[in-house]
Amino acid sequence: MVIREQRFTREDLSALYDQPENAEKRFELLDGEIIEVPPASPLHNWIVTRLVLFLTNFVEPRQMGFVFSDGVSYTLPNGDVLIPDVSFVSKARQGWPLPDAFQFAPDLAVEVASPSNWERQLLGKAESYLESGAKIVWIVYPDRQVAYICRRSDDGSLNLHKVDAAGALDGGGLLPGFTLPLRDLFPPQPPQEEA
Repeated sequence: MVIREQRFTREDLSALYDQPENAEKRFELLDGEIIEVPPASPLHNWIVTRLVLFLTNFVEPRQMGFVFSDGVSYTLPNGDVLIPDVSFVSKARQGWPLPDAFQFAPDLAVEVASPSNWERQLLGKAESYLESGAKIVWIVYPDRQVAYICRRSDDGSLNLHKVDAAGALDGGGLLPGFTLPLRDLFPPQPPQEEA
């Protein structure tokens, strides 16, 4: 849901959060628009939990950095303020203790599409993360059981690689050796009954 059709700033976003009626709400600032982030559905949350689990199980034993679930906000150098569904920040960029807030893009951002998202908005988020320093963005579409691995091309354009249910997400040079079969993200399908 777009709150108003004008270019907003971080100060406007902060003022919105200061209003008592917004105490339980979350908002993002994308390209000058304030967008209310609705509560996640059970399926959405289940997929986010699985992503966090798989990433954490890979990252922590290797002491590569920090994996965060939904709710961590990133204030990007381009002015956007985004809350990815899952994110990873490498230890090379952030040590312990963690700051109160991140003033940069995560190395990996994951957006899980929900009915309230439109595709252009998700691609806009991917572009914003990447232009602000993210290495990889994954966009997962639960209803279609596909995902896109988004990276920056050498010419600066957005490069999308589609992964279907038979494929796998990978961490590229950011998380070398990490692969996650996409089918492992989605609920198991009931067996087909024989006719």
